[in-house]
Amino acid sequence: MNNNKTVKTFCKICSAYCGIEVDVADEKILAIRGDQSHPMSKGYTCVKGRQWASQYHNDNRLLSAHSRASRDQDFSPLGNEQALDEIADKLNNIIDKHGPRAVAIYRGNGLSVSSNGNQVAQAWLAGIGSEMDFSSMTLDQPSKIIAVSRHGVWGGGAHGFAGADVCMLIGNNPIISALNMTGAPPGWNPTALKEEKKRGLKLIVIDPRRTETAEHADIYLPVRPGEDAALLAGMVRIIIEEELYDKEFVDAETEGFTGLKAAVESYTLDYVAARCDLPADDIAAAARLFANCKRGTASSGTGPDMASFPHLSEHLILALNTLCGRWNRQGDPVSAPNLLLPNIAPPAQTLPAEFLPAMLNPAMDTKTSRIRGIKQVFQEMPTPVAAEEILLPGEGQVKALIVIGGNPVMSWPDQQKTLQALAALDLLVCIDIGHTATTKHADYLLPAAHAFERDGLAEFTDRLYDKPFGQYSKPVLKPQGNVQEEWRYLAGLAKRLGTKIELAGGPIDVDNAQLETIDILELMFPNDLVKVTIRELAKHEGGKLYEEFANIKVAAPYEGMDAKLKLLPAEVAQDLIDLYATPTYAEGQYGSDGSYTHLLTVRRVKHVYNSSCHDFPKNPPGNPAYLHPDDISALGLSSGQMVKLQSETADIKVLLEADSSLRRGIVSMSHCFGGDPTGVEDIAQFGASASKLVAVDKDFDPLMGMPKMTGFPVKLAAL
Repeated sequence: MNNNKTVKTFCKICSAYCGIEVDVADEKILAIRGDQSHPMSKGYTCVKGRQWASQYHNDNRLLSAHSRASRDQDFSPLGNEQALDEIADKLNNIIDKHGPRAVAIYRGNGLSVSSNGNQVAQAWLAGIGSEMDFSSMTLDQPSKIIAVSRHGVWGGGAHGFAGADVCMLIGNNPIISALNMTGAPPGWNPTALKEEKKRGLKLIVIDPRRTETAEHADIYLPVRPGEDAALLAGMVRIIIEEELYDKEFVDAETEGFTGLKAAVESYTLDYVAARCDLPADDIAAAARLFANCKRGTASSGTGPDMASFPHLSEHLILALNTLCGRWNRQGDPVSAPNLLLPNIAPPAQTLPAEFLPAMLNPAMDTKTSRIRGIKQVFQEMPTPVAAEEILLPGEGQVKALIVIGGNPVMSWPDQQKTLQALAALDLLVCIDIGHTATTKHADYLLPAAHAFERDGLAEFTDRLYDKPFGQYSKPVLKPQGNVQEEWRYLAGLAKRLGTKIELAGGPIDVDNAQLETIDILELMFPNDLVKVTIRELAKHEGGKLYEEFANIKVAAPYEGMDAKLKLLPAEVAQDLIDLYATPTYAEGQYGSDGSYTHLLTVRRVKHVYNSSCHDFPKNPPGNPAYLHPDDISALGLSSGQMVKLQSETADIKVLLEADSSLRRGIVSMSHCFGGDPTGVEDIAQFGASASKLVAVDKDFDPLMGMPKMTGFPVKLAAL
């Protein structure tokens, strides 16, 4: 009997959600390839997606619940229901003794692509009355949301990528990272960049490394690490001074123009060129090219968000777009039809705060951490304070942590403090598809269903797709062992704790054993609040284009709404003053004593997604410290040599590798590597953990507590 079949679905390793075809026989995946008929990804897949089967067929899979009486003992298997009974009892005891704030959740990247996990986890935590909600979002790009909440939201949305005249990318490499903002090359089809370039698109790339994306640039600016904000301020000054901005739009739709003009006055071209170590003519050419084009946006990745003055960088990116009028006007096609939003044409105006999602309304951030006065951002507690919230004694101390689809040991900054914090917990529960460096520190392990074993919804890309395309996926394979989706565990705990999980469409009926994932997704996206219902999407394997929503146009402004885009919020004005007052160091003389010779910058690599996919069979080993070959020679070292890499916090062993795409004076590494720090060190195989070089209580952002994770001083020495 031939049991072979091919299933059209989409990859859920990252949020690009590329369409794939999966060949299956006898509950085994035979092959994965890009779906050529997929109207968005058009057959594109990355090296991770094509190896995805190895994550499912893996001896490391967690297929049953496990527990142990103490952390010096081995795990023993137990049933899911018994595990939930025991966990609920421990949570009840902790809440009774220490209050609900003593219970925290960390939502990792594995949960962010589960379609429903994030919302259910947040609602579960709210149901017990705790604000201790941590996620990977506050580790790399929170400044984007902070900047939007300050600047304001244009109802008609930003210009899209297709048909743009110009695109400026700051510290992002979508060809590799597969993450984009509206107006940037789509992560699900990076080849669109080549197509648009042939059509006439002009590309500006700002990055210390000549990335794979920068290879296509018309103007490439290898900025000194950490100086993105200064460079952007200089560009804003040029555009204002030379009157290249959209005067009509600025006059009608913004406030703070005069203040912004004055605030960037000191950021002269010569000053910015010296500070950023760039030719003045190249900076001016990039600013003029961006401003003189009619359509196209500036956007960023993790680069500027992990560096100094991240909120200022992100605000100035928005200011560039606003000054140049890069927002859709009345009658323009919308850049994203948004099938999972109501069938209401967006207006050509700034939206008042009450019309925005809660995460974009800073008035909703009412809670404060016990650590250095750090406050909530978009109703999350910033993850950089999580370890210290666990370690600091006193009222409100976190005693229990539920980690869902995350790996704090590998992904949180300041690895040593993270390990201390996990050891100090009274209760650590990990819900995951497999064993990780973090599960080794847990009290309970709950087996999560793999994406091949569950329903899925391409909800993240719905806000980015420039076509009215929606996709719902059904399980490709039968669940192995006792795996369950995360929401089922949380619903089981809520039932035992007597708490609620409230979603947009109402509470989850935790007593209803017949509930399916599609029911949860309908509560998240109620029928009366979407253009296309969840059950309609679920009818179409491989997704469907809904042509009836292909020609949505931006509507006229609503009367009585007079909000404006803010070019110079008070916080931004102060940041510009503080940035100008911040001294720059002489090249090769960094750090408090001037002895640090290089700046470390982060980089994305195509074969892993943060802390996941590290064991895929075709992956190259290690996590090299890349340097320009001339830097390696100047240090008297050689490519392939094991050396000591030291920051002002700690030192690690690294293997050097020459990379001529880097500007001189920097070391380039990826975060989330290093293997299990409690195991045998194998730098050649697993690489080193760059997070060990970062201290969460030094050189941190005062708003969200995020330490500087790129652009910080390091030096190298032979071992």
